Amino acid sequence: MGEAKRAGVAVRNLALDQIDRLAGRGVHNGVVAEVSETAYADFDEIVEKEETNFVLIVDSITDPQNFGAILRVADGFGVDVVVIPEHDSVGLTPVAVKASAGASEWVQVAQVTNLSRAIETLKKSGYWIYAAAENGERPDAIDFTGKVALVVGNEGKGIRRNVLEHCDRTVTIPMSGHVGSFNVATATAILCYEVRRQQR
Repeated sequence: MGEAKRAGVAVRNLALDQIDRLAGRGVHNGVVAEVSETAYADFDEIVEKEETNFVLIVDSITDPQNFGAILRVADGFGVDVVVIPEHDSVGLTPVAVKASAGASEWVQVAQVTNLSRAIETLKKSGYWIYAAAENGERPDAIDFTGKVALVVGNEGKGIRRNVLEHCDRTVTIPMSGHVGSFNVATATAILCYEVRRQQR
């Protein structure tokens, strides 16, 4: 509480039933904060920066828990910007922000009207676009050095066909078990690790 006051944040002590009401009966761990809606980053502005070299494109993720987990992955592996479509996709909702465990405050998220157009913009800026989908190459067989954009898709349907058609190559995580694929956040973590391992 002292740190919040030193930062100029107004703090009030409330009874537990009042905190319950403010949190809409959700999980709050005894703390509720009133914050303004998170602003989205400018896609074109970020892509123009010379130091930007790792873009994560998230196509039509609808589960805010998954999106929050992906933001944690993006923060952990130093993704420069996470790009999401404006429609048919979860955005920076309160649930996604909470699931990100604070990562949403550090990761730039850009919302675009058309992912295919955004991919073409990236290509003109020298990016190679890699789609996480079936029947692709192993991650360790691909050269991820240079400017990279990684595309991950919807939890059930994967990457939409019109987005997949704009990608340069497909990357597939080899599976050894009985289940055919990883959760999208887990798959994103594996692929982001490999991209950053090679870039470093």
